[in-house]
Amino acid sequence: MEITEENIRKIHEKLNEVSPVDYDCGKLCGEICCVYDSEEFPNDDLIIYLLPGEETLYENSKSFELKHFKISEIKYPHSWKDGVYTVKCTNPPNCEREIRPIQCRTFPLIPHITKDRRFHLIFDDSQYPYRCPLIKDNIKLNDDFVKETYKTWRFLLKNRLVYDLVDMDSRKRENRKIKYKKII
Repeated sequence: MEITEENIRKIHEKLNEVSPVDYDCGKLCGEICCVYDSEEFPNDDLIIYLLPGEETLYENSKSFELKHFKISEIKYPHSWKDGVYTVKCTNPPNCEREIRPIQCRTFPLIPHITKDRRFHLIFDDSQYPYRCPLIKDNIKLNDDFVKETYKTWRFLLKNRLVYDLVDMDSRKRENRKIKYKKII
């Protein structure tokens, strides 16, 4: 299944209707997930990858820098033959919130596929150089956010590239025996 710009806009609309908690969770941590890769905390290892087709939203953005990597430059599944787009906010945390990436919209939940091919949403902060208070303090997320995030990733996994990426990340977690908390 191809992910179209229309699909992405619909996903954005649905995810705009929900929030992980009933307050601005950025107040708990000083918006660390938005500002970590800034001049204050320079970190070239932390990038926000874009899903196939999502890059079209950033081509004319004044607050996001779009970058393309060839598959030989980044550890991604071979199926991503056209390479990978990443995005970086140029003035964190004051980016164009209405076009923030799907990866940001569904955080702190991430998709995971078990060895027996079952899909779950999980908490896993081991891949980040900072600690998210929602994960660290085991703060209950809003049910509507969890459900909409689950539906979103379930839809996105119908795309072969997205599935291959999530599967690759899941195998890395399991091979490194990283503990994670299953949410749904």
